Formats: sequence, structure tokens, C-alpha cells
Amino acid sequence: MRFDQTKFLADDVERLSRFYVDALDCETVVDPQEVDGAVSRAAGVPDATIALSILRLPGRGDHGPVLELYSVSGPRSDGWSYRSGSGQIAFEVDDLETGIGRVIAAGGSQLGEVVEWTAPSGAVARFVYLTDPEGNIIDLFVRVR
Repeated sequence: MRFDQTKFLADDVERLSRFYVDALDCETVVDPQEVDGAVSRAAGVPDATIALSILRLPGRGDHGPVLELYSVSGPRSDGWSYRSGSGQIAFEVDDLETGIGRVIAAGGSQLGEVVEWTAPSGAVARFVYLTDPEGNIIDLFVRVR
């Protein structure tokens, strides 16, 4: 078993895709597009229209994990609803302040303050939580030691 992808539900797949490319150096693997009915049936919304974009996460090569952004335009029959802003992803950066600036310049927001944390192993990191334009949480961190 191996990790493959993180998925975020988006209100605007194209806009959120541009954000992750511009702010966090993701690479587009699949341009934003509508997908066929097999995906909507698998999601439990057989009559919905689903749009998606697939982005390769930075620093992991051609076969690294991806971020899949998708939107669903129909309600499920059981009443459960898909909503944006319910995911979290973490990026290690070389310079935390530069990373924060890029996220904000691309349309994101900072949630809290930059903090330093010492793990039980003794490793030390500085990090901050931000959001993308649709409210998904982005954890930016830099290893101190």
C-alpha cells in the first residue's frame, strides 16, 4: 500500500487549481475539466456534473502524490452534501515568511500566528496554518532541527 493523493472539494476548480500552482509550486497533471458519469456514480451522485483538476505536489518527482480538486453539482439521495473548505494539506518550505507571502498574494489567508514546536523526538519546526481561497487548511512548515 502507498499514499497516492489528497482530495479537496472546490466551488471553483479552475480558480483553486491556479492558486495551488501559483502559491505552492504544484504542477498541473490534468487541466480543470468535467468528467464522465462513472465518477459521479462512484461519488454517489449519479446525475451530477463533476469537474476535476489533478496537480502533482512539488518536490516528489514524476510519480509523487497528487492533489485532486473536484466539484460536485448535485445532491446525494441520502441528504449528505459535498462542501468546500473541508480538507488540509501540509507543505514544507525553505523560508516560512516567503511561503506565507506567496499564499496570501495568491488569494489565501493566514489563520494564526507562526509558532515553534518541539516534537517528542526532539525535532523542531516552525509552522503556521493558512487557508486557500475556499477555506481548505494549508499547514506551511520549516524544519529548524
